[in-house]
Amino acid sequence: MSSYLFNSEGLVALARYVTPDTLFAFDLDGTLAPIVEDYKAARVADPTRITLARLIELVKVAVITGRSREDALAILGFEPHLLVGNHGAEWPSQDSKRNWQFARHCLKWRDRLFDMLFNEQGIEIEFKGESLSLHYRYATDRENALKRINAAIEQLAPRPKKIGGKLVVNLVPMEAFTKGEALISAMELFGSTRAIYFGDDETDEEVFLLRAIDVFGIHIGKNDQTVAPYYLSGQSEVLGLLNSMVGILETCCNVGKTG
Repeated sequence: MSSYLFNSEGLVALARYVTPDTLFAFDLDGTLAPIVEDYKAARVADPTRITLARLIELVKVAVITGRSREDALAILGFEPHLLVGNHGAEWPSQDSKRNWQFARHCLKWRDRLFDMLFNEQGIEIEFKGESLSLHYRYATDRENALKRINAAIEQLAPRPKKIGGKLVVNLVPMEAFTKGEALISAMELFGSTRAIYFGDDETDEEVFLLRAIDVFGIHIGKNDQTVAPYYLSGQSEVLGLLNSMVGILETCCNVGKTG
């Protein structure tokens, strides 16, 4: 059972992780950016963006999102030290080339799903390169839309990895990294022995379930199903926590410089 972070026990536990050698990692939608009716309109608010810019000057920051890296950069308005897209499947590279094997799978799935779901009102198929999302937020009968989506997915080849979300079903190749594997690789990349991770979605449970590494998990929103040890009441509390952590880090770094 998760505990509310803003109590004495939670804040004391968190304080041990708010250090310059910790990796600070975030989901995007519902965590750094509020969930909006039109997913294409999501943006990180200016106060949050400004605070994150301060955080980046003090520690390593990673964003691991279901969005493509291109879309995530537009939503963030800045580039963190590491931005991993498509649920862990899309990594930055020097030549900026995509993983075309993954993309070919997703193109094949997109065309097949379009044929099967063409007449289904309220279902939108979003091709994101290394992953595919089927949105059903605008379906009149969401329960039936989800059943139709799941039935169509069963007919795809090669078989995709299915990841649930808020009124969306995500598909990635079986060989692709999960968010949990992406965080482990990010920690290895930066030489971090521990991390703080903020997330709100089903995909973020892959991070909260990690036991082989030292991760302080914070779920955005109270959820009886999450395995994250702590939660915030909602996305509106993220900015205040970011400001508090930045204040601690700035004090710590200044003490180190003057000492």
